[in-house]
Amino acid sequence: MITIDALKSKLNNRVPGAVGKHKYFSVAIPIICDGDELSLLFEVRASHMKTQPGDVCFPGGHMEAGETPLECALREMEEEIGIPAASVEVLGQFDTLYGFSGYSLFTHMVKVDKSALADIKLSENEVAEVFTVSLQFFKDTPAKDYSIDVVSKTEDFPFEEVGVPRSYNWRVGKNVIPVYHYDGHVIWGMTARIVEWLSKELL
Repeated sequence: MITIDALKSKLNNRVPGAVGKHKYFSVAIPIICDGDELSLLFEVRASHMKTQPGDVCFPGGHMEAGETPLECALREMEEEIGIPAASVEVLGQFDTLYGFSGYSLFTHMVKVDKSALADIKLSENEVAEVFTVSLQFFKDTPAKDYSIDVVSKTEDFPFEEVGVPRSYNWRVGKNVIPVYHYDGHVIWGMTARIVEWLSKELL
């Protein structure tokens, strides 16, 4: 029998999550300090990776069970480019990117001294190279934004069963994709969305 006490017990012994299938990711946004100049450190994903080969990104990845977003970002940064958590200063958590395809991407800004770049060790399985871009560049150079419709596919939806016409007005979302060009690199997608928002909010 279902009882209030049983429901209460189950609620008290579970960690709240998202409704449906949802994925959680976290990235570090490395800020390189070189005197008074501040730059962002980016990775280029290895060309043999199954997803997003060759794309520009920040260090990060899928959160493991029991891991906080910050722990994930710092772990991934060390695994991918060899910069350990002990050698960075966590400046704070930045905003979270929520994707239309069912994911949340947490972001954390970390300070990295320029001297640490000499000790970078790339994971050949994941990272082809790293490069830096001055924050001033992003402050002075707006991205070019492209808007893509996110629509519902309705070929096999049971319209009659739920009592709505086939002309039902489904909600249409917009996915804005910024694009930056810098020294032969194209920064776009989720990474560019983070950079563009960071530029608007902090620079």
